[in-house]
This record gives sequence, C-alpha cells and structure tokens, in this order.
Amino acid sequence: MRYSTLTSWAQLLWETLQDEGIEPRSVFAQAGLNPALLGDGNARYPTDQMHQLWRLSEQAHGNDLLGLQAGQLWHSTTFNALGFAWLASDTLHDALGRLVRYARLISNGLQVTIEQRQNLYLLSFDADLTPQRSANLAAVAAVVTMCRALLGPSFSPVAIHLKHRYHDPANAIDQFFGCPIQPDALHSTIALDAQQAHIRLPGANAQLALLNEQVALENLNRLVLDNLPARVAERMVKHLPSGNISAAIIAQDLAMSSRSLQRKLQAEGTTFNDLLERVRQQLARDYLPQSQLALSEISYLLGYADQANFNRAFKRWFNTTPRQYRHQALARANAG
Repeated sequence: MRYSTLTSWAQLLWETLQDEGIEPRSVFAQAGLNPALLGDGNARYPTDQMHQLWRLSEQAHGNDLLGLQAGQLWHSTTFNALGFAWLASDTLHDALGRLVRYARLISNGLQVTIEQRQNLYLLSFDADLTPQRSANLAAVAAVVTMCRALLGPSFSPVAIHLKHRYHDPANAIDQFFGCPIQPDALHSTIALDAQQAHIRLPGANAQLALLNEQVALENLNRLVLDNLPARVAERMVKHLPSGNISAAIIAQDLAMSSRSLQRKLQAEGTTFNDLLERVRQQLARDYLPQSQLALSEISYLLGYADQANFNRAFKRWFNTTPRQYRHQALARANAG
C-alpha cells in the first residue's frame, strides 16, 4: 500500500538539521524529496521516502536526540487545519479526539488510538508506521509540545512508554517530558491525567475549531477517495464480522469488477490478500487491549471461523499469542 505524509512534518527535520549546522538540502536530495514542496501546506511526500529521510537525517545528525529536537519544533501549521482545530478545542480531551480522527491527514497510514484506563487516557501510536527511532521520539515529543500549547509550558504527562531506548547522557529526554519513561514498549504511548483533560481551556473557540475541523475532514475525504487501498480497507472492516469477505464482494461494493480491483491494487503496490492481512493485524492490536472483548469475540470480528485460526495468525504476525499480548498491554496500562 502506498502511504503519504504531509511535507510540513518533514519541515521539522529541515529546521532541526539547519539548527545543527547541517545542510538539509543534500539530505533531502539523497532521499529523493523536493524541498520546494515544503512551503505547500497540502503537499505530501511518499512515506517510504520519509522513512529514508529520517534514516539519512539520523546519520547526518549523529545522536539520539534528533527526534526530540524535531518534535519540539511543532507549530500550528505543521498538521494543516488539524493544528488550528487543536488550538481552538474546548478541552484537551476534545483536542485528542480530533487527533485520533484526523491522524490519517498527517500520514494516511498512521493509526492513533485513545482509551481510558481508570483515571488515565492512553494515547498510542502505531510504531510500525514510524520505524525509525527518531521518528517515534519526534511523534511523542510533538504531541507533548501540542499539549503544552494548550495547557502551558509546565504541562507534563503522567507517564510515557517509548518503543526504543535512546542514548541520552545529559537526560534531555527525561527533562523534556518531566515524567517516568518506560522504554522497550510495543507501542509508543502517552498517559495523560483524565481529570486534567476535561478542564475547559482559555483559548477555546468552538466556531473556529469547527471551521478548521471541516477543512480537515474535506482534506481527509479527498485523500481517502484518492487512495483505493484505504477505501478497500474500510469495506473490509465492514464485512469481516460476517466471515463472508472476498475480492468479488469488495469489488461489488466499489462498483468495479474483481479483476479490475486486483489490477488497481497491484498498481498501488499491494494485493487484496496482503491488504486483508494488514487490516486484520491492525484491528487485532486495537481490539486486544479492550478487556471487555473476549478472544472468541475478537476472532469473530476479524472474520475467522474459530479462535484457533485467529491464534495461529496472530502468532505468525507478532510472535506471541493474543492472550500474552493482552496481558502485556494491560500490565503496561496499569503500570502507567
């Protein structure tokens, strides 16, 4: 599947490299990215080339704080209309909801989820879509920077779980986040105080938030309509619980032939079966932390005939069982 990312996210890398005295133009050129697109708020780079850009930037930068520095440079224009809707939100909880709904506007492969556990909100990122160490850290640092834009510079999360460990002899990461940090997590997660998240914000402007959210929705819809794999994935989610899913059924939903669907997916760099596998993986990771869902029910929601088939598939994907994955996820949540 082809993914794309707002060039304004790459702008943070450009600025970080410049601040370190590194010429960013050559790094962008090595990644095959045109710097002229950085000034266009709606322009997008292919995500696989963004991954390469992060890797090359890590090499040029030379230490583990690249992502921390880049994330702190977030500003209202970084995430298109979503950034302005965020700043005008009534509460942090409203802002987080907008981030979850419109994360795909930032990168149409990005998955951001939020769940409440006792007195905490846990905001998690799909780390597989940001494989570079620095990209993971930048995403978490950017969201904390966004929270401070709403709540003030003294804001700190309750806890943070990071996908990676970072070499940080000066403890810059700890000092920036100002909370306990747990490395080696399955997903990057920010734990936030639920009560604080519902305090009305002084900059709240419902009309401005709504106007910008409408722009974000229009941009997202345009992106989804231009992305056949995303449209197929949405219909897969709809049909999976019935257990009756095939290329022919999805093609009929999209008013095209099965052969045409397969050909167009191949042109997008994927296949129906590969896409189905990815959708099931992502849904499994979304459902398992929800303790109210039995494993048998999750198997049903993913379209498996029985739980044994689901168990085998999950073990193949993640090298662990669904039950073990759930226990680890709940343990992390309780520790936070």
